[in-house]
Formats: sequence, structure tokens, C-alpha cells
Amino acid sequence: MARRDRKFARRAAVAAILLVLLFATTIAFAAWTTGGTGSGYAAAGSEQDLTTLSVAASTTSLLYPNGSADVKVKINNPNPYKVLVTHIDGGSGSITSGDATCDVSSGVSFTDQAGSWTVPASGTLTVTLTNAASMSNASIDACQAETFAIPVDLTGASTP
Repeated sequence: MARRDRKFARRAAVAAILLVLLFATTIAFAAWTTGGTGSGYAAAGSEQDLTTLSVAASTTSLLYPNGSADVKVKINNPNPYKVLVTHIDGGSGSITSGDATCDVSSGVSFTDQAGSWTVPASGTLTVTLTNAASMSNASIDACQAETFAIPVDLTGASTP
């Protein structure tokens, strides 16, 4: 039976070693995997208004009494993201030409525009609005050869 006792002792020793290894592995695994809670932080920037830039020198469509002409609008986007402009509407203020006599009765009007114009991040986009300006027959001779500044309101939102 001494032989049987030795086999039992060996098996018991091997089982004990395996249990110790298993226990040590479990402790090591537990030491490396953990959980928790907390907060992450991000800061939102502030939007900057879109503006327009002069394109008077590149305006080629001409107004005349009882006629219409294209309006060019160069939209400046100072934001670090693209903006989708969906409306370009007549803004507050008067349509002016720089000639006070003409400005009193230019007869010039602007038709509000709906569309889909994407202005690049920190960039500009020139939009041509077909026949968006009209001149009535009330326009006086002083308005001949004038370039008209038409105030507009831009409506848009950030876009991917």
C-alpha cells in the first residue's frame, strides 16, 4: 500500500499545485479587470453669423424699368463647419445705389428665395439668384447704370 499512498500523495500534490495556480490566475485576472463610473468633458463653441461680401464688380445682369435681373450673393461662413443655407430673404433696410437721388425712388425690389446652398467651413460661396431683383416703371433716370446693394437675411444650419 505504500505504492498507493505515494500515488495518492502525488495526485494530491498535483491537484494542490493546480488549485494554487488557478487561484493565482484568478487574483491576477481580477487585479487587471475593473470597472467604474465618472464623467467625460467636451466644450461647445459658439456659432458665428454668416455675412455677405461685395460682388458688385462681377454683377453682369442688368436691371431696367419693368424688368428683372439676377442677384449675386457671396456668403461668408466664418464657422469651422459647413452651413446649409435654405433661405435668402430681403433683409431690413433699404435697397441702395449710392446715388441719393436714385435711392429715393429706385423702384427696385427683391424676391425672397428658398433653396439649398452649402457654404464650406471657414469659406465662401457665391450664389446667383436668377431674376431675383425687379425694377418698376417708377424708377427715375438717376438710377441708370447704378449697382444696387440689396440687404438680405440668410437662414441656415450646420450640416455634415
